[in-house]
Amino acid sequence: MDLQIIYEKIVKNYRGGWCCENNLLFSWVLKEMGYKYTMLGSKIFNTLINDFNPLDSHLINLVEIEGKPYITDVSYGLSCQIWYPLEMISGKDQQQPSGVFRLQNDGEKWILEKTGRKQLVQNEAYTNSSLVDKRMTKTIFSFVLTPRGVDHFLNKSEYLQTSPESLFTQKSICSVQTPTGFRALIGWTYSEDTFNPEEDADIIEIKEVDDSEIETILKEKFNIVIKMDLQEYFRRIRFSGVYEKPDLVTLRTVHELHVMNVPFENLSVHCGEWNTMDLQIIYEKIVKNHRGGWCCENNLLFSWVLREMGYKYTTLGSKVFNTLKNDFGLLDSHLINLVEIEGKPYITDVSFGLSYQIWQPLEMISGKDQQQPGGVFRLQNDGEKWILELTGRKLLVQNEAFTNLSLVDRRLTKTIFSFVLTPRGVDHFLNTSEYLQTSPESLFTQKSICSLQTPTGFRALIGWTYREVTFNPEENADIIEMKDVADSEIETILKEKFNIVLVNKLTPINIKTEYKL
Repeated sequence: MDLQIIYEKIVKNYRGGWCCENNLLFSWVLKEMGYKYTMLGSKIFNTLINDFNPLDSHLINLVEIEGKPYITDVSYGLSCQIWYPLEMISGKDQQQPSGVFRLQNDGEKWILEKTGRKQLVQNEAYTNSSLVDKRMTKTIFSFVLTPRGVDHFLNKSEYLQTSPESLFTQKSICSVQTPTGFRALIGWTYSEDTFNPEEDADIIEIKEVDDSEIETILKEKFNIVIKMDLQEYFRRIRFSGVYEKPDLVTLRTVHELHVMNVPFENLSVHCGEWNTMDLQIIYEKIVKNHRGGWCCENNLLFSWVLREMGYKYTTLGSKVFNTLKNDFGLLDSHLINLVEIEGKPYITDVSFGLSYQIWQPLEMISGKDQQQPGGVFRLQNDGEKWILELTGRKLLVQNEAFTNLSLVDRRLTKTIFSFVLTPRGVDHFLNTSEYLQTSPESLFTQKSICSLQTPTGFRALIGWTYREVTFNPEENADIIEMKDVADSEIETILKEKFNIVLVNKLTPINIKTEYKL
């Protein structure tokens, strides 16, 4: 429920959205146009229980014009979508293209009803389809006049996207109003409704479509282009193998190729750009524009990859260990994924960067040493909490001037992060993502960071300091080459060492904080 992300999605990327997106964007429109408005929460009527749902999960806006209140709702969809604002007069019939809408006042509560028309289904096979609502009068939602802010809807939005009880996890829905009615795609069922008030009967054309038709229908009927393609992602990470099934061997390969080809970086924060949690925007940035990202981008994209490849996964939040405080951070600031393969759980994390980056998934066995190129990683279980540790090697700095630099972490064993097994949705990370790119207390506002794993180690650019680390497990000592670079060199280093070409000018920064290689 980040307005900037919603704006990018709907306005710039020509996508649609559900009520928490469309109506939140519309509240911004109202504000920019000078209207006096109040956001409200409404409870959807559930025909299965013949009552309103307990959560006021549907965001609407109340607008006051010349002392008169109106309800606006640009995102209910289908036949219950109002086309114009409704005047808040109890019991008044208000004619709209799809029927007569009516607001009823019941003490503190307002209820929206609609009286529609007969439904004439043209395809006999669908005459008795459950998708066809033949009720003439329908209760839509109820609301009270308590003002609500964005925070009020965060948990509800997460629930709607994650709960198996939610309509939105059970159905894929796309609906748009047309000059003569509306069209909808629900799962594989496409329908076109033509309003016919003269005959008091609306005409419905319904058909089933197959997977190969979905993309064309979304483009031609809804002006939506789904631009995310797994094969394009595979090309981005240089995966040329044959993908046959969601097994551990394939996961290891894809995980390693991701960290080898997609940098861990926060350069957007220092280029006047905004890091979003919108998957489509992240895909465009990383896959199409060959940028990197931080954990909320890389690991969210990787969760999509896991889903597309058929893996069973759960997104988790983890707390990064702060060496200054000798404790874990308060926020679940680091997004990771848990993957289950043949009954065994593994942790994937393609975006921690530097020497802490795992190259392959870690099996969730407490206390087990798991050798990887960067050292020995170890998951420890402490009741509900899991803790990730790394035992590395000695660091041999080749440039004498950098021998005592604070960036060089000489601890052999390092605590990285902790996590619990509570599933998390995207909304769980929205406030954290904003904090990380705006707060002066955040590492990411104090340092510009770009890091990429290589076949022999990793390379990193932090502020103006560039370094290349070569893993040397045979000697139990890794070799570090470091140098400071000028502003004029940064663009070339990003292009040649990280394959990154920035659109906006980077302002490097490296304020002293607790951050080590």
